[in-house]
Amino acid sequence: MYLMQRVSHHAKSAEKMLEAGYLPIGWAAFRKHDLELADQLIALARDNTMSKYEFGQHFKELSKTTPFDWLTPRQGYFLHNFFSLSEDSIVIVPKAQVFDVYKVMGNPQVFSPEKTGIDSEEDIGFMVQIQPLHRNVSRYDYLETALMSKLKFRGTNLVFSDDDVKLILNMLKHIEESKPIDDFSETKAKIITEIRDYIYRMGYDKLEHLIKAYMKHIGADCVRIPSKNDKGDNDQRADVDIKASFKNLGIVIYIQAKCHDGISDTLGIEQLLAYETEIDSDFAELVPVKWFITTGDFEADIKDQVTESYSDKKEELKNIKLINGTDFAEMLYDSGFVFGPDVFKK
Repeated sequence: MYLMQRVSHHAKSAEKMLEAGYLPIGWAAFRKHDLELADQLIALARDNTMSKYEFGQHFKELSKTTPFDWLTPRQGYFLHNFFSLSEDSIVIVPKAQVFDVYKVMGNPQVFSPEKTGIDSEEDIGFMVQIQPLHRNVSRYDYLETALMSKLKFRGTNLVFSDDDVKLILNMLKHIEESKPIDDFSETKAKIITEIRDYIYRMGYDKLEHLIKAYMKHIGADCVRIPSKNDKGDNDQRADVDIKASFKNLGIVIYIQAKCHDGISDTLGIEQLLAYETEIDSDFAELVPVKWFITTGDFEADIKDQVTESYSDKKEELKNIKLINGTDFAEMLYDSGFVFGPDVFKK
């Protein structure tokens, strides 16, 4: 099995666990509530009598018999992927502009503070023993485009396809031979880092105008930064910072932008979900697409943290595109965007 696994949740403790030789995942609530139930979940996922879909449905049913009424099938799918790891599985852990590669050395188990030296109060519920193969590998030197896209997936984890595995095996060969796939990658990485750092420093007002200029650059026919009082018939939380129409595609992209240094919370997502009614005739007939751009970063499970008041919008929530500072810097770079004198004009 080849798996992408994020460790941005409780990142400091997760990094300590990686150093100690264990890959973590959350869900400490299960072991704290009922240790026997935590062990049963691992067994259910591994005994081959329950598919991932069935495990997800079982996971949802647990909301009726445990204090966790917020459980969803999608969360169960991620946990099933983790529990399905076995000896010699390969795990790729994405980090900012780099990634680690690990080989699994056993079967998943309930988290143990004694084995790891990590405080039992941390939100880590399960773990699996690992051996590092490669650490802090440059994404830009060794990832082909298809794998680069997979590592941007915002869910907790992702099972790689057979086609992905072929690319991973080729990637590992290049890493072992110290032969970057693209000799231009190091230069690209440095440029993206400079753009990202510049975005961090620019402030909210300039960020809005940079996004507006970017949308025009990629083909938007109309881009507006609406007044903060222009909510139409939407509820008070509703807010979009930039609207960009692509009439030839029949869509309007609503963008919520945040200047954050660190982890962004769910506010931007909830503001987009609350924005339902478009009163501007230039956008009203277009299909809405929603983006959340932050100069900071996101926890892997940020969509699962959205409040229950938006439970009727799960499909819409799933389709909101999350773009962190590094992602946006790379989008600017890949599009050939030029930081000219007119970018920040109002």
